[in-house]
Amino acid sequence: MRCETSRRARNALQCEGGTPLTDIQKILDINYMGVARCTKAVMPHMRKARAGHVINISSVGGLVGQPFNEVYCGAKFAVEGLTEAMASYITPAFGIHFTAIEPGGIASEFANTVLEQVAQTGGMLEDEYLPILQKYISGSQNRQETGIYQTADEVAAVVMQVMALPQPPIRTRTSDWSEAFTSLKTGLDPDGLKQQSQVAEQFLT
Repeated sequence: MRCETSRRARNALQCEGGTPLTDIQKILDINYMGVARCTKAVMPHMRKARAGHVINISSVGGLVGQPFNEVYCGAKFAVEGLTEAMASYITPAFGIHFTAIEPGGIASEFANTVLEQVAQTGGMLEDEYLPILQKYISGSQNRQETGIYQTADEVAAVVMQVMALPQPPIRTRTSDWSEAFTSLKTGLDPDGLKQQSQVAEQFLT
C-alpha cells in the first residue's frame, strides 16, 4: 500500500504499511461490503418480481486510480466489478437492471477538513512521500476551480434520471468534469451496455 485518503479527517493520509488493517477494513466495509450486503438482501425479491433496478453509488475513483486514494479507489473498483458482473447475467435472465453512478467530488466540508489536517500533520507520511504530497495539496485549489465538485442534490438528480430510463446504463458519470476525467476508459463504451452484451454473448450463448 502507498497512501490513502481516509473517510475520516483524523486518519487523513497514512503511508505504505502505516495504514492500519482496521482502517482498510473499515473503508472496504463502508464502500464495498455495504453495497454487497444490500444487493444480496434485495435480490430474492427482485428475482421473484422479475423486475428491479440496483443503483450503486460508485465514483470516478472506481474507474481511475488517484494519488493518496488507493484504498478508497480499490473499494470503488470492487463496486464497479460487482455491478458490471451482475448485470452480465442477471439483467438478461431476470430483467433486473444494475447501474453504477460515478460522481467526482461532492461539495462538503470534508475535503477542506482533510486538507487542513494533512497540512498540520504532514499526513503522517515518510519523508520520501512529502514532496509528492505537497504537489497534491498545492494543486487542490486549482482542482476545485475545474468543476470537480458537485452538490449532493446534483448527483441525486442524475440518479432520478437514471431511474426513469427504460434501458438504464450500466455506468454513468454525473458531470462534464467526471466525463472528461474518465474519458480514456469510457470512450468506447460510455454506458457499459456494449461490454455487457459482449460478455453475455461470450459466456452465456
